[in-house]
Amino acid sequence: MRDSVAFLLTLILLLVLSRPFPAQLMVQEPSSGPVVQIIPAPAEQTAPELEEAAEPPPEVHVIEECTVTWYTEDTCGKARDHPAYGVTASGLPVEEGVTCAVDPAVIPLGSEVRVLYADGSAGTFQATDTGVKGEWVDIYTPSYDYAVQCGLQTLTVYWTGPEE
Repeated sequence: MRDSVAFLLTLILLLVLSRPFPAQLMVQEPSSGPVVQIIPAPAEQTAPELEEAAEPPPEVHVIEECTVTWYTEDTCGKARDHPAYGVTASGLPVEEGVTCAVDPAVIPLGSEVRVLYADGSAGTFQATDTGVKGEWVDIYTPSYDYAVQCGLQTLTVYWTGPEE
């Protein structure tokens, strides 16, 4: 046991001593010539401009325990031959990684919606569709299997209102 400890201590000591010393700790010999210091030219400065009625940052709203589900074009309640098949309540087409449905009484259409997943990652969507009620976000995916796999989750959702 003592031999093992002695070997480890020797190994650590060798590792520490084999590292180069930082330049600021090393003794430097004085140079024989004059010291020249290069000073950059000053940057051109202008008078600070007054900001014109700066807009305050958008208010971030939080829904701590929001119901989150996933839907597809086929599960949104419209038949494939319906003229609005694949079109959201806002008139925009569904788009993977962008579209989510909300209750406009809770989250206004056009809002940016950020969903914090259980694994710590997050997704950002646009509230362009409706079809859910209350504190609920329904995220569009083209894959039925993925929608079923994700199921129903209770997650934290952040949203900011649409820009006017």
